[in-house]
Amino acid sequence: AGQPHGCEQCGKAFAQAAALAKHRRVHTGEKPYRCPVCAKAFALSSGLVLHKRTHTGERPHACPLCGKAFISSSHLALHLRSHTGERKYQCPVCGKLFLQSSHLVRHKAIHTGERPFECEDCGKHFGRASHLKTHRRVHTGERPFKCTQCEKAFTQKAGLVLHVRLHTGERPYKCDRCGKNFRSSAHLVSHQLLESGERNFKCSTCGKAFKQASSLKQHLKTHEAREPHRCSVCSRAFSRSSYLQLHMRTHSGERPYHCLVCNRTYAKISTFEKHCKKHQQDEERPDARPGSMTTRAKALAERKRQERKQQHQEDLGSSLEQPHQADPKQEQEGRQ
Repeated sequence: AGQPHGCEQCGKAFAQAAALAKHRRVHTGEKPYRCPVCAKAFALSSGLVLHKRTHTGERPHACPLCGKAFISSSHLALHLRSHTGERKYQCPVCGKLFLQSSHLVRHKAIHTGERPFECEDCGKHFGRASHLKTHRRVHTGERPFKCTQCEKAFTQKAGLVLHVRLHTGERPYKCDRCGKNFRSSAHLVSHQLLESGERNFKCSTCGKAFKQASSLKQHLKTHEAREPHRCSVCSRAFSRSSYLQLHMRTHSGERPYHCLVCNRTYAKISTFEKHCKKHQQDEERPDARPGSMTTRAKALAERKRQERKQQHQEDLGSSLEQPHQADPKQEQEGRQ
């Protein structure tokens, strides 16, 4: 009796006829409220009010913790969960938690495998049209989100927001256990999972569990028959691009990691770090000679030697630009 106005299509009931009239627009698709700036239409006047703020820049709802402002109180309420770590929407399949129910709905498509949106260039499928739109920028080269401080550009606004925090030093997401701050809520969540030791990301093939989604993603490639990253020289294939980059140094001979103490070079940073640790251990040995030069002193001496060598080459180059008499000693060395 309290809900006399029922919807003929879905049976949902409302206390007032006006509320029912608004609800019917869900079924009819009617959007009578149109933006005078961009012509976007809305079913409710409240939706148009909020939309207009995207044009005016008005953001009346500010976060009391970090000062970030939003166009609506509901957006602010969602943002506050990023500070508290509250993620009350849990996936029943893998246990992953989300700030918003809409994020959970989109996530479930990962488990169902539904990917109805196909890229016409490479055939890759996506669960959402927005993901396809972003992916298309890989082919078009479009990077519409540009940093005003260093002119670096990004395919997504989220990438730009995170990048700008490198310039500002802003780390608004704080771990309530250790007090460490992070640039993004995703980094905070990953940190908290590592701290807790929980392994919520489980492989559906072998059952192995991981603390991070990225670790599971890399693990899944071990079950795949294909190894997409192939060497153009010897055709050897790798599951990760970083492995291919290391392998390419076996062909190019590149050894970018240079020890200033003993002048040895290395292709891998892990091997280089182990080598440097040996120098440090040698210095800390109790039977080490007290008058022996430390690793730091050797590094500084090597740097000074390189600087003197560079200065000599510059001086030699400038002297060659002027007419001069040949040095008999240099002529004799050249004939030898």
